[in-house]
Amino acid sequence: MIYSDFEVVIVDNGSTDGSLEKIQAQYPQHTFLEMGENLGFASGSNRGLKEGLRRGADLLMLLNNDTVVAPNFLSEISKAAKKHPEVGAFGPKIYFYDDPATIWYAGGSVDPKTGRCFHIGCGAHEGYKEEKTTDYICGCALAIRPETLEKVGFLDPRFFLIWEEIDWCYRARDQGYACLFVPTAKVWHKVSASFVKGNRGPMWHYFYFRNCLLFHKKHTAFRKRWSRHHLLELTSLLKFSLKGPNAQKKQSRAALSGIYDHFWGRYGKGRLSKFTQK
Repeated sequence: MIYSDFEVVIVDNGSTDGSLEKIQAQYPQHTFLEMGENLGFASGSNRGLKEGLRRGADLLMLLNNDTVVAPNFLSEISKAAKKHPEVGAFGPKIYFYDDPATIWYAGGSVDPKTGRCFHIGCGAHEGYKEEKTTDYICGCALAIRPETLEKVGFLDPRFFLIWEEIDWCYRARDQGYACLFVPTAKVWHKVSASFVKGNRGPMWHYFYFRNCLLFHKKHTAFRKRWSRHHLLELTSLLKFSLKGPNAQKKQSRAALSGIYDHFWGRYGKGRLSKFTQK
């Protein structure tokens, strides 16, 4: 079954490549929200979510611009929402766009030892066919009940990008709302296509490490935030920032910049401009 009872709201986060005008010309029936500048995934998503609430939507879906969805994607999410009224957020099975038979996300969690987030099933070619609760839903395709959003609140704009959806899902779970992985809903993701230098480049490292620390400041007891593993990782970053190969040196320095900015409370865009310079 293909779900047809939906509206599309496109949030333009200050694009400068003419894509907005092309999309408006091709799809004039959709609603366009122009932010005027890049306010990050969190604030851009919040603007779209507020519009959805204003329109009285039964379910709100965040969907990245670098995704392709299966024809029955929305119908499967809607079916799960009707089946599980106790669940506050839903997420699909996500595959790599460039390797469409390989799973990228089949649930997610945060490793209590390393403090890092990870996708369950990443790299697998089969399995993960059962619905299950999960610690977080990936933000590239995240469905939220309006009543959950109204109680939990919006994405924290301090994250700007990366970790914001994990933070939101943990906040939802703290309020008693489960997050559900829906394997029959399928998405193919280009993975960090909006990042300068791509996935795992310096820009990614800056926001990942800074926001990882912000996440644990909000959700992890102080005595558990630092361990021998974290000290070893910090030592490794310092080492490679000085003596590593050029690419690794840039990544390590970006990560250290993120750690530094966290301790100085510099969130939001932070050093975004440094990583978008040509």
